[in-house]
Amino acid sequence: NSNAYTGGGIGTNGIAYQLGGRTIAKIKKPNYDSQQQGKVVVTIRVDRSGKVISATPGAKGSTTTNAYLYSKAKEAALKTTFEANTNATDIQTGKIIYYFKLN
Repeated sequence: NSNAYTGGGIGTNGIAYQLGGRTIAKIKKPNYDSQQQGKVVVTIRVDRSGKVISATPGAKGSTTTNAYLYSKAKEAALKTTFEANTNATDIQTGKIIYYFKLN
C-alpha cells in the first residue's frame, strides 16, 4: 500500500502503469466498442510471479464512472503481466491507467 511508486511507464497505446521497480512483461489493451471516452485508473495487486491477482477500476484520477469502460479496463488489467521479482513483497500494489478515446 505504498504511496510512492518508483517504477512506471507511459505507454504509446493509451496505457500507463505504476508499479514500484517492476516492468511490464505483457500488456493487454482493452477491447471495446463504445462511444464513451475517459481515463480509468485501475488499482492492481500483483504477486511475486508478476500475475495481476486483483484489479479495481475507478481509483483516484479516473475521469469517468462509465460501468462499461470500468469492466473493459478491469478485464484488460487482469490479463496484464509484469516481470517476476523474487525480492518483491508477497503482494505489491500499483495501478494501470487506461485512456479510452473515441475511434
